[in-house]
Amino acid sequence: MSEENNQTPEEEHDLESMQEEASIENNNESELSPDELMAQQFAQENYGKGEEFAEHEKSKFSILLDVPLDIIVEIGSTQMPIEEVLRLNPNSVVELDRFIHEPVDIKVNGKVIAKGELYTVKNNFGIKITHIVTPEERLKILEM
Repeated sequence: MSEENNQTPEEEHDLESMQEEASIENNNESELSPDELMAQQFAQENYGKGEEFAEHEKSKFSILLDVPLDIIVEIGSTQMPIEEVLRLNPNSVVELDRFIHEPVDIKVNGKVIAKGELYTVKNNFGIKITHIVTPEERLKILEM
C-alpha cells in the first residue's frame, strides 16, 4: 500500500528548512575542538541537575576542609640597607611603612584576603577582621 504525500508546498519548504538547519548544526559540531565538545557534553548531561551537582561539588570540597593553611598578619614593612641591619641591637626601633591605627593585612598562603585591626586577647595578639578583600581588589594590590 502506498502513502500519499498530503503536505502542502509550505509544509514541504518548512521541513526542508529544518533539515538544512540540522545539517548546519551537525557541521558546526564537527568543527568544535575535542575540549569544546566535552564541555558541551558535560553541560548537556548536567543541565537541570543543579542541586545534585552542587551537592557533589560540596562533598568533593569537604575533603579539603581540614587542610592547614598559613595565616600571617602583616603589620608593616620597611627596607633597610645591610649596613643598618647590621647595626640593629636590642634597643633599636625600626620604623614601619604604616600608621599605628591603619588596618593590618591578613594573608593566607601569602595572599592578602582581608584587612583588620589589632587587639589583645588574654595577653595575646588578636585580629578583628574589618574588611574582606575582593578578587578585584587583590588585582589592584598586585599592580601596585
